[in-house]
Amino acid sequence: MVPCLLVGLSFVRTAQQTPSQSPANIVHDAFVVLINQTPIQGPRSHRTIVDVVAIRTGDGWLPCRTQSMLFVPLDGPTLRPGQRFLVLDQLQAIRPPVLPEAFDWPTYYASQGVFYSNFIRQDKLILLQESQEEESFFVVLRKQATGYLHEALPAGVHQQVADAMFLGIGNGLDFETRQSYASLGAIHILSVSGMHIGLLYLGLQFLFGFIRKFRPWGGGVFFALMLIILWSYAAMTGFSAPVLRSAWMFSVMLFGQVFRLRLNPLNSWAFACFVLLLVQPSELFQVGFQLSFTAVLGLILFQKRLLGLWTSRFWLFRQIWELTCVAISAQILAAPFIIFYFHQFPNPIYFFLLNPILVLLSSITLCLGFLYLILAPTGIVAFLGSMLLGSFELLHGVMFTTTHSLITVIPFLRMRIHELAIIYICLGLFGYWWTFRSVAFLYGVFVLTGLMFIYRFQESLQRDAYLTTMEGEPIFLSVDGFIGRYEGQANPAWLQANVSGWWAKQQVVDTVGFAWPKGSFTWHYHGNEFVYLTKPSINKTHTPKSHLILSATIDLRDPRFLQSWQRSTWYFIRKPSNYRLNKLQEYWPQKVVYLSQQPAVHFP
Repeated sequence: MVPCLLVGLSFVRTAQQTPSQSPANIVHDAFVVLINQTPIQGPRSHRTIVDVVAIRTGDGWLPCRTQSMLFVPLDGPTLRPGQRFLVLDQLQAIRPPVLPEAFDWPTYYASQGVFYSNFIRQDKLILLQESQEEESFFVVLRKQATGYLHEALPAGVHQQVADAMFLGIGNGLDFETRQSYASLGAIHILSVSGMHIGLLYLGLQFLFGFIRKFRPWGGGVFFALMLIILWSYAAMTGFSAPVLRSAWMFSVMLFGQVFRLRLNPLNSWAFACFVLLLVQPSELFQVGFQLSFTAVLGLILFQKRLLGLWTSRFWLFRQIWELTCVAISAQILAAPFIIFYFHQFPNPIYFFLLNPILVLLSSITLCLGFLYLILAPTGIVAFLGSMLLGSFELLHGVMFTTTHSLITVIPFLRMRIHELAIIYICLGLFGYWWTFRSVAFLYGVFVLTGLMFIYRFQESLQRDAYLTTMEGEPIFLSVDGFIGRYEGQANPAWLQANVSGWWAKQQVVDTVGFAWPKGSFTWHYHGNEFVYLTKPSINKTHTPKSHLILSATIDLRDPRFLQSWQRSTWYFIRKPSNYRLNKLQEYWPQKVVYLSQQPAVHFP
């Protein structure tokens, strides 16, 4: 009954966060925002979540209440919580999924109450009110810790990973680094999560465990001290969702340990899950929540059973086997979600061989890093900084050597929502068979698995193509046999996030990319002619299925050349201003598409 109630609350809470009337549907030319989060610096811009408090319509200012992601160039004004800005632009809805099977960003952000995304030039941002807030103690502490890490580590991948690993600042990481960690099943190392909080918890127990011996007050003081340090660290890292989950679960465990309660690990897991969903029911639909709690549940259910399957007289082999069992147990229940969301999975051979080594090396790096950050203010720990740098060099040396020389990930895996449900039902039935040894449960696994494969083999493949845009350039995607093709300057991160799911559905096994020529050019697909213009040009071919793609930088001050393209479908890489659109009305074709504001255009 309680699980059903929590699921119902999750749906209700998500529905409540959807605005009844979208401000973006009301004609407006400006809006006022209140900065409510510390901005995060990315490669080209600062990103923050803002409260939209009013929009300017033709009849004046209209109060509203919604949230938007705001991107401001790095050379723009400094953003601080508490500032109020006038934005001379319209609210832009978050772009829907580019392709079928792509990640649904609008739904993801809607579950967090965010419905718009705007990249604002410096000249369209006017400061109305300066912030009266001072930086909190934890923000100052975070900046000091960042400075200490940057003193010990040179600029580059070690420094970027350290920022993400210890402080939760992962915006500087490039795609190749993230992919290397993900391909070996170690992506959790790049964010402050259960592994980090667990090592900190063990270290604090070692340092302050003696306090518990002073009875009767020792247990209470130890409990309070541990909670203060754990939650202060969570605050310093920005109270991200993984940190909150981990800190809460370890708080529950700490309570049972200090006050000598006989807590069943499964009950502790369920209680932590219950409280988090009670406070924020929409967390149920967050990918991080699903992966985190299924991984912990796998550890609880399977680790001890796997450990009992084999043992060794040698201490080193026992430790390696224990780390391997931890890796396997955590993946058993999380693997279906990983495939469902990310359409790839670490190669099992290299995962089971290398993941224990990476866990060991990353644990050493974390311990050295925490010790260095604690002692850095004393100024006498230069040797610890050198040891921290050496541990990063060893960790990344093993990782990058492996990922650059071996195929460590299986790409283009596909899983539908019904297949995800069937797999978890099968895992449950297999667990019952393992416990009760009733062959009926095993028969159920075989029947459900067989039905799933029969359905999959009956699926028909559609050889089609899509036209979209990325960073102001056209991207044309197609499938040739079992080869996925992309034409244009598409970076790997964008392809992984938007295209890999569709390629997986088409049973693609490899990909090939082609760069566009400079300037204007033409290409053909199944009787369709595509013409990309970077400067005005007259249509001389008049092909029946003609598609005109207008560059983001094309000069439209003299639009008379468009009269020859009136029988074509127009595709704007970037939507022109309302003034420019009015000037183009007399040449308007039957169909116009704004590629940057909608899903990719389908061509069968």
